[in-house]
Amino acid sequence: MSFMRKLLLLSTLLFLCGKGISQQVPLYSQYILNEFILNPAVAGIDGMTSVNFSGRKQWVGLKYAPETYFASISTRILKSPFGISNRRVRQGSKGRVGLGGYFLSDRNGAINRTHFQLTYAYHIFLQNYQLSFGLSAVTSQFKIDERLAELGPDDPLNSILGKSAYYFDANFGVNFATPKANIGLSVNQLIQSRLRFGEIDLDRDTLTLDHVRYLTLTGYYRLRLRNRNWEFEPSFLANSNIVSENVYTMGYKPNLQATVTGRFIYKREYWAGLSVRTTGDMILLMGLKVNKFYIGYSFDYGFSQVTRVSKGSHEVVLAIKFGDSTRRYRWLERY
Repeated sequence: MSFMRKLLLLSTLLFLCGKGISQQVPLYSQYILNEFILNPAVAGIDGMTSVNFSGRKQWVGLKYAPETYFASISTRILKSPFGISNRRVRQGSKGRVGLGGYFLSDRNGAINRTHFQLTYAYHIFLQNYQLSFGLSAVTSQFKIDERLAELGPDDPLNSILGKSAYYFDANFGVNFATPKANIGLSVNQLIQSRLRFGEIDLDRDTLTLDHVRYLTLTGYYRLRLRNRNWEFEPSFLANSNIVSENVYTMGYKPNLQATVTGRFIYKREYWAGLSVRTTGDMILLMGLKVNKFYIGYSFDYGFSQVTRVSKGSHEVVLAIKFGDSTRRYRWLERY
């Protein structure tokens, strides 16, 4: 069997077999540019409306390599007084509600996933601090591409090729922000929904596909250097699935992964940095701001067998931020 066919088969089996212990959340290198995709509590956190687009192509040069594309929008319902206009009562707003949503398309080998999420966030401003909570409703569609999943004639997975599976779930997050620091924790897949392809229940032998809860912890600290045009921002991202006791006794362990990043920022308009991931990947980050537009690029290079025969992974982010600049929380701006 060729190397590429082995890689394709492995990605399919890792997703469908083994009680779903493999990573079920897409990988991002530029989490620092849009934490909303990781934590629903970040929706509208800075009082601005943010629109983000991103594309990630992993292991460039390998056929059927993973690809992820997403679009997101988040906003804040700013504070407004109670009043009457055009003979209608206009209710006031305390400026505490954030709203958001995002759409994601993820292809990993023969697995295609379409994901949609709607988010409600609530922000509590305490003097110079802000505590935020967020809850998201999630729906996803999974489909196995029968053109790519080259399985044997007696393989049990043949019965679900070309069929779609849907699941509904929820995410919850909390975030605490100060003028110089931020820390957030989110829990994905709270309900731990089970996939069903048509009338076929995958809860049998090796075909069980249970979603597991997934914890994500993020944080950063912004340090202004002696030259006040420059800032240095160390940050981190840590995530792990939560494995139930019955699965843990079968020999599976939580899949813990962490990324540490150091970023230099010049006048809040240009930045460059380096990330190190526990998988051994090194990530180069760079970006710039042009008026209301923010452009970010990252290049990942690893030292595993797969990454050594590829041309690395590339990720591009385009963000647009607009809104009432006089009422925004400027000290929360991260770009």
